[in-house]
Amino acid sequence: MKQHSKQDLRFIKNENLIRETFRKMICEMDYSKISIKELTQRAQINRKTFYLHYSSLDHLLAVLQLEIMDPAVQMIAETSFPEDIEIIIRRSFKIMASLDNVDKIVLSTKGAFPEKKSPSDLIQEQLFKKYDHIAKYGPFESSLIITYFSVCLGVIFRQWEANGQQQIPMEDMIPLTTNLILHGMEGVGLVRKDS
Repeated sequence: MKQHSKQDLRFIKNENLIRETFRKMICEMDYSKISIKELTQRAQINRKTFYLHYSSLDHLLAVLQLEIMDPAVQMIAETSFPEDIEIIIRRSFKIMASLDNVDKIVLSTKGAFPEKKSPSDLIQEQLFKKYDHIAKYGPFESSLIITYFSVCLGVIFRQWEANGQQQIPMEDMIPLTTNLILHGMEGVGLVRKDS
């Protein structure tokens, strides 16, 4: 039993070493330049040890991306669209704000994934499956609405993150984003609807 416990601890230690080394390397070089050989040399493990954990670098990348996106997956499972749109915006802002720079690099990295679907493609697919039944709209229209919502949310967040964090606190940004997405220019008082 002791030997099994030591093996478990070694497995966990090696798992952490692989992930830590990969995260350092992806900050230093393009993903396409990373090799298992160099990763294992830096981590001071052998290639067989790497393959006990992952079948490829793409597998490692996909696992890390799915773990980073897990809070978004949970949010999708726990909410309804459009009924919970304000909750979705608030939680999305908080999830995106919690990502560190390495997480952002990992998420933006493109690997060669099975069936040509990246983890973000799979998340989007899940989003469409969960919310594809928007009342009174067919699948195409529902897809356009969800795309509009998710693109607007992402672009507004990135703009705020790049230029606005020092000017507008997140708690003020969330209702502004909600008004913009739900009501457009009219929602922020820039355009008046003709009576």
